[in-house]
Amino acid sequence: MTPRGTHRCDIYKVARQCGVKLFDGHLHSPTGRKAYECYCKPTVREIGRDHGEEHLRLVFMLMTGTKMNAAELFADMLKAVSSLLVENPDLVKSATLMKDFDGIDLGSLRRKTKAMKLPIENWKALLVLISVRFYQPIQGDLLDMIGEAA
Repeated sequence: MTPRGTHRCDIYKVARQCGVKLFDGHLHSPTGRKAYECYCKPTVREIGRDHGEEHLRLVFMLMTGTKMNAAELFADMLKAVSSLLVENPDLVKSATLMKDFDGIDLGSLRRKTKAMKLPIENWKALLVLISVRFYQPIQGDLLDMIGEAA
């Protein structure tokens, strides 16, 4: 794995390729936010620097597959999706990854996470909730499930 913080990344180019518009955070208005608008350039820059342009592009593509999800380009959600891909590299090889992600209502997950007021950072809770959607049981887990069903 490439050491943290060593990738050159043009966040504006990657965002443009994905149809995302980057804005400065001080311009953000919660009531005027639209799909494909991102006001967390520091987080986008961090993800690109730590993992590269291809990784950042995939994060944006997964989050903008539906117009509804494209309105969830918040720092906590970007970090959660990025971490999901880093921690589960086999997901990137999945032929259905984009379709599977489109089936997740990221906004609903984010609202529920914020409402729970957990004692951990929201992005970590979001990572867990999204990870559950992609969990693939291993053989031992299947045997446990069969035992519980009996």
